[in-house]
Amino acid sequence: MNVKLIAWSNARVSDPRKLVILAVKVSCGKIREKGLNYYLDRDYSDEDYRRWLIDSLKYPSVLEHIVFTFYIEGISRICSHQLVRHRIASYTQESQRYSESYMRKAVEKIASVLEENFKSGCFEEYVSLIEKFLKRAEGCSSRYAETVVEVAQQAFVIPPHLPLEEKHRLAKFYLKALAEYYKLLAEGIKKEDARFIVPQAVKTALLMTVNMRELLHIAKLRLSSKAQWEIRELVRRIVEEVSKIIPELPSLIEDYEK
Repeated sequence: MNVKLIAWSNARVSDPRKLVILAVKVSCGKIREKGLNYYLDRDYSDEDYRRWLIDSLKYPSVLEHIVFTFYIEGISRICSHQLVRHRIASYTQESQRYSESYMRKAVEKIASVLEENFKSGCFEEYVSLIEKFLKRAEGCSSRYAETVVEVAQQAFVIPPHLPLEEKHRLAKFYLKALAEYYKLLAEGIKKEDARFIVPQAVKTALLMTVNMRELLHIAKLRLSSKAQWEIRELVRRIVEEVSKIIPELPSLIEDYEK
């Protein structure tokens, strides 16, 4: 899993936290008294920002003016399905109809382990490589079981808390499904139809844009110990990224009401 904050509200605003202060001043009519530039160009201390941000939770609509865009990769489709339930955000997700980049990485890894050539686009060869690899995996040592898991993780998310035996079992299931997927492609079935056989654990990538108020709402729900482990880890990393530019974020999450 990888999360990168790639853009946020900046333009001529040097610090996105200024937008919260600006929104408060618009609300109370101070902008027309002192002018826009007075608040935009003014220097604020960290304590000033902290005070304004904590106080903003009384009227959280002002937080909606701060917007973040993240590039997220390596999460499962299971996780992405949970994420997009938060509808006050914009998403662009890697298409399974046009892309199979993660699944192809698994085949490339198999070719490397077997020390065989990899012919990109030859689906029959993909199937042959996967089946040969799985046959070798039968009855092998725990060390080779780790290799099977490592190969499967190129394309699929495997719960990290599972014991190796269960990870190995899941990995073999995923790779068998992958072989069936490429068999369908070799038979001329379109990707948009062949993908129906792919497990939801397959990895995906997406671009997500969300405002700060909704981010607080997402974090309040998904950082809970009741949340599923993968989306909890995803949101933890999102918060970690945003905290680099808004260090008050953890305190805001703690005090934010759902």
